[in-house]
Amino acid sequence: MKGTIKSDIAKEYLLKFPNTANLTLAKKIYAENKSVYKDLEQVRSHIRTLKGAKGTWNKQNTHVEFRKQFEALKKELPKGETDKIEPYYLPKSNSKVLMLSDIHFPYQNDDALFAALEYGLQKEVDTIWLNGDTMDIYSLSKFDKDPRKRNFKYEIDLTRKFLKGLRAMFPKALIIFKMGNHENRWEAFLRNKAVELLDMEEFKLSVILHFNELNIQLIEDKQMGYCGELKVLHYHELPLKSGGVNPARAVYLKTGESVIGGHYHRKSEHVERTLGGKLVKVYSTACLCDLFAGYMPYNNWSHGFAYIEVKPNGDYMVENKTIIDGKIY
Repeated sequence: MKGTIKSDIAKEYLLKFPNTANLTLAKKIYAENKSVYKDLEQVRSHIRTLKGAKGTWNKQNTHVEFRKQFEALKKELPKGETDKIEPYYLPKSNSKVLMLSDIHFPYQNDDALFAALEYGLQKEVDTIWLNGDTMDIYSLSKFDKDPRKRNFKYEIDLTRKFLKGLRAMFPKALIIFKMGNHENRWEAFLRNKAVELLDMEEFKLSVILHFNELNIQLIEDKQMGYCGELKVLHYHELPLKSGGVNPARAVYLKTGESVIGGHYHRKSEHVERTLGGKLVKVYSTACLCDLFAGYMPYNNWSHGFAYIEVKPNGDYMVENKTIIDGKIY
C-alpha cells in the first residue's frame, strides 16, 4: 500500500483530522474522492491499516506524542542525585609506597609498627599510605565497652603525636590517610548523639587531627584509591561479611579486579587469569595492632604491611610483607 494514491490521500486526511473517528473520516474521504476508491469499506481499510498496531501511522504519531511528554517530564523533574565519589589517584611523580593498615591506636603493636616504618626509611619511600583503621576509637564503639579503657581524647592525642612524628620522619613524603570503619565511629557518634555538629568543619576528624598543618591527604570512606593501575580499598567497603579462609580470594570473587586492602588483619594473596587473558592480582595486608584484642582474643591475625613500586605506565610491583617478632619476611 505504501506509495499508492489511495494511501497517500488517506494519510493527508489523517494529518488534517487526527482525532476523527474512523467511520466519520472514511465517509468524508469517500465523499470527496469517489473516483479513487472502490467503496466506503476500502477507505476504512486504508485508515485502519495506517492507524493500526502494525501500521506506520500509529507508530509514528504515538512516538511523536511520547517524545513531547518525555521532554516535558525531563524539564519538570529535578536532576537526579548521586552519591558517587570520585577516586583518588596517586600522583605520577610518586612511585614508592609504604602501605600501613589497621594500626588501631592506642592498641598498636610497637615492634611491628616501628619495623614497618624503618623499612620505609630504608626504601626511601616517597609515600606513606595509612590505609584505614589507623585509629581504634574504642570509646565511641557501639559494642559493650570497658570504662577502664582509654578515652577518646587520649586516642586523639596519641594519633596526633604519631602523625606529627611521621611527618618529621618523612618530611618530603606524601602522607595519605584513608578513613576506615573504625574512623567512621566518630561520624556515627555525631549522627546519633550530636547531629547539629555533623556539618561543622571544626568537628571533622581531619581537622581534629590537624591534616592541613601536617600536609596530609585525606581519602574518604568508600572512596577508591589508585596506585597506578592497582585499586586500593579498606575492605569493609565491600559487601563481604568476613574474609573467609582466604580474604584475597573472597575479594577477587566479589570484584574480579586487581586490588589491595586491609581490614581482615591477615596477609593473603590471590592471582588468577581471566578467560580474556587478564591477570588479576588481589592482596590482603596484615595488621600492625595488638594481636590479642579483648573483643577477639582468639584469632588468626598476623602482623605485616605492603611495599608498592609504581611504574610510569601504571604497572606496579607489590611486596606483601609479614612481620614476626619485629622481623620482616
